Amino acid sequence: MLPFPRKFDENEWFVIIGIIVVYTIFFILPKRFPIGTTILIMMYGSTVARIFDHLLASPRVDLYNFMDTPNFDLFDLFLYFFYAPFSYFFIYFYVKFKVKGFGVLCYIMVCSLGGMMFEWLAIQCHVFTYRGWHLAYSFTIYLFIQTLDLLLYEWCSRHSHSNHDARQHT
Repeated sequence: MLPFPRKFDENEWFVIIGIIVVYTIFFILPKRFPIGTTILIMMYGSTVARIFDHLLASPRVDLYNFMDTPNFDLFDLFLYFFYAPFSYFFIYFYVKFKVKGFGVLCYIMVCSLGGMMFEWLAIQCHVFTYRGWHLAYSFTIYLFIQTLDLLLYEWCSRHSHSNHDARQHT
């Protein structure tokens, strides 16, 4: 069983309130994707966050800590559930606004800036404690992650349409 945090303070409240807010928005928004695509997009967001956090915050690299300690506790796990809807929202609004052409680059850049603003808020609530990392570095990470997120969505979208078309012709 994962340990509880040593102390319950603003970072745990940030995660709890954040989870309530993002999942409320998630459930209120009209559904736009097949369930498999939704799950894949949300797993992508959570998995990529975990990979980057563990690469950059590992004892060998140690650029930052998240939550209260360098050890994994229950709220570290909750934090990954918190990340999942952001990937979904990124794709949701990309599709809703029918972003095309040069707009894709602008959309990724604006969302990356939004990610940095959200990360800054998380820093203020002591979710992240930087030890060698700087918020500006996150911009390039967000650019990379969100570009891959769009590529994954586009691949899923083409794949699901080709399977749907193949089923209709049989």
